[in-house]
Amino acid sequence: MKKVCLFKLIIIICLLNPHLYLPSYAQEIKANVTVNTELLSFEAKQYLNTFKNDLENYINNQKFTSEEWEGEPIPVDINIYFLSGGNNRYFAKMVIVARRYIDNPENELQATIPTLMITETNWKFEYSFGANLTYNPMRFDYFTSYIDFYMLLIIGYDKDTYEELGGNSSFDKAKNLLLLGAAQQAPGFETNVEPGSYTKYNIVQELNDPRYYPLRRLFFSFYVDGIDKLAFNKDEALKNIISVIENMASFKRNKITEPSLLIQLFFDTHCQTIATLFNGYKDEGLLKNLMYLDPKNTMLYQDSFQGKFKN
Repeated sequence: MKKVCLFKLIIIICLLNPHLYLPSYAQEIKANVTVNTELLSFEAKQYLNTFKNDLENYINNQKFTSEEWEGEPIPVDINIYFLSGGNNRYFAKMVIVARRYIDNPENELQATIPTLMITETNWKFEYSFGANLTYNPMRFDYFTSYIDFYMLLIIGYDKDTYEELGGNSSFDKAKNLLLLGAAQQAPGFETNVEPGSYTKYNIVQELNDPRYYPLRRLFFSFYVDGIDKLAFNKDEALKNIISVIENMASFKRNKITEPSLLIQLFFDTHCQTIATLFNGYKDEGLLKNLMYLDPKNTMLYQDSFQGKFKN
């Protein structure tokens, strides 16, 4: 009873004094959704007329965590390619790119850098025209839970760039959602997978495994000591990035025995940025470390260090 009276008193005070207000809980994400339906029949396309708006409204008006969000929402581009579908059942591929604003002397929202580039290749779901999408982290849904899983990853990755291990709570929520999907035997949510394979389970396992905390701290340093300092002291920023890559190579060589999906995701996201930053840079040690950490992009790094990279 006392709590109810106190709450009413707070409301009255706020109404009488416009300079006082209750805390606001802003949404974490600002998504831009692009939809490609070229492979679908004309009839199937008609039932997707509201899909883009429905999905954008769901993400952009949703709180995915209970924490108060500070700063601008995370800019996220979501590209969805419908591969087949009809009668409200669809099969699609989804490519997601989350970004982070880079610090600069003017403190303006200008340049951004990707924090996570990830692809969902096996998304089967039901959707009806003008769907009423609702968020329920305690129940698995073949449409919204796929979205929720990636949004939680994005929030955790973003928070990791501002605070060491800052994304722990979001990564834990993503793991809980994965286990709900596994219990429903949803495609892509399996828990019996090969170590290092490109699966949701391996992503959340590494993110929540204390053995990988040193790696996540290096990711934090890449942004804060490297990328954010480029506009203030480029030479120091590049030295810090070189140090991060050297320490990542040491981590891979000495701390783990299986392939790391987090390392793969890091370089899938940042290989172009790194190639741009070090185009024409003469450092054989750095080149060897990059080729060791990200062998599939060896040609990219070789071209970059020879000054031949064109973004």
